Amino acid sequence: MAEVQEPTKEAIKQKKKREKAAAKDAALGVEKFTVEVAGVFKHDLKRVMAAHGINNQQEVYQLLLMNLIDADFETQAWMLRSVTTPYEPSEKVSRAFYEKSVAEIAADPGDEVVKPPDPTLEEKPSLLPRL
Repeated sequence: MAEVQEPTKEAIKQKKKREKAAAKDAALGVEKFTVEVAGVFKHDLKRVMAAHGINNQQEVYQLLLMNLIDADFETQAWMLRSVTTPYEPSEKVSRAFYEKSVAEIAADPGDEVVKPPDPTLEEKPSLLPRL
């Protein structure tokens, strides 16, 4: 049979330290809050943090949440609106997309696309009476 290994003094010390920290966090109501964001925001977040003298991302999230919760409904709606970032594909990506699209259409043309008539070519009614 395999022998059960006793934890080292250091392991016991670390376990007690973690348990003490967990008890303190529970007493203060502290919970772990994980935020996953796209990497493209990292540079801008660091710039904002430096401009406002903030050196901890946790502080940024707490300030944002406190301000959001404290705001009235309309301000919350404005703060939570989705702001899209304009995206301009590179020439290489654009060309590859075009070529792939043309190949797909050639392989399966699907429905026929009918363009609407050009309104500039239609006859316009004359304001003059006909003779």
